[in-house]
Amino acid sequence: MKHKRMVAALAALSLTAVLAPVTQAVAAPATTQLILGAVPGLDLGLIELAKVRGSFAAEGLDIKIVPLDSGPNVVVGVVAGQYDLGYTAYAPPLLAYANGSPLRIVSGVGTVGKDGLNGGTLVRKDSGINSWKDLAGKKIASNAPRSLFSLTVPAAIAAAGGDASKIQIIPLPFSEIPKAVADGRVDAGVALEPFLSKGLADYPTVRNLGDSTHAVLPEGSPVGVVFTSASTLAAKSDAIARFKKVFDQTVKYANKHLNSVKIAGAAPAGLTKAQALAIKIAPYETSANPAGLKSLVDLMVKFNWVQKAPDLTAFFSKS
Repeated sequence: MKHKRMVAALAALSLTAVLAPVTQAVAAPATTQLILGAVPGLDLGLIELAKVRGSFAAEGLDIKIVPLDSGPNVVVGVVAGQYDLGYTAYAPPLLAYANGSPLRIVSGVGTVGKDGLNGGTLVRKDSGINSWKDLAGKKIASNAPRSLFSLTVPAAIAAAGGDASKIQIIPLPFSEIPKAVADGRVDAGVALEPFLSKGLADYPTVRNLGDSTHAVLPEGSPVGVVFTSASTLAAKSDAIARFKKVFDQTVKYANKHLNSVKIAGAAPAGLTKAQALAIKIAPYETSANPAGLKSLVDLMVKFNWVQKAPDLTAFFSKS
């Protein structure tokens, strides 16, 4: 009997020795952190939603969000290698790319939604400004001189027959723009959500003149992008590919559960759950191609942001 017990014990030890290397081979890989620079808004609910659902963790990713006040500042950080990824409207990274910065698209985020879903332009109710044309020659606050709104507002003025050459773009953080309009420091101010809705709620003397993005860009054209630099893409290609995989899956889920995006994005946007749920958002779209950006690039040429339309082949390259 004693002999049988010894044989059994030796067999168990042998089995443990055989299985030990297998256990080590399937151990979870070390977590890779990707730093994402972004302007705070409800759209960051996509990233937060993926975190809550455990999708990034399942792919061995930790996404750290760094809030910034403008798309151009996001671009500067990505180009400098301070952020692995940038999350903003297309205009700032396209301008940087056209001027020689080796940027690469990771994923589309969204498209121009229906009128009223792309931000707005605040004016005082007693300003006498009742049309885009009335903004000619005015002081207009925007979060940066080369943000998307700083392009679409003058384009809307010109399309309405006004002279957009005399407007003054006054750089202010989105959070300060509604008050600046209400106080009369500027004649108008452009804001995305949630700053638009919060501004209308906080300052009853202001109103929304309209959606400049929808006024000048075709509905459905690309408007938001996640991008990186060529050097970061080369150094972290596997991690960025895993990010793209999770992001695509999250967008598919989000488009069927838009309220989940709002709830997840409430805290990053500085909103309560009720405030976030009251804001209308458009469905998301991750696909993008150079042809879809033609209208935006044409505006950049028309308003002398660039001398000619850039060849976007490298921007859409996977390497």
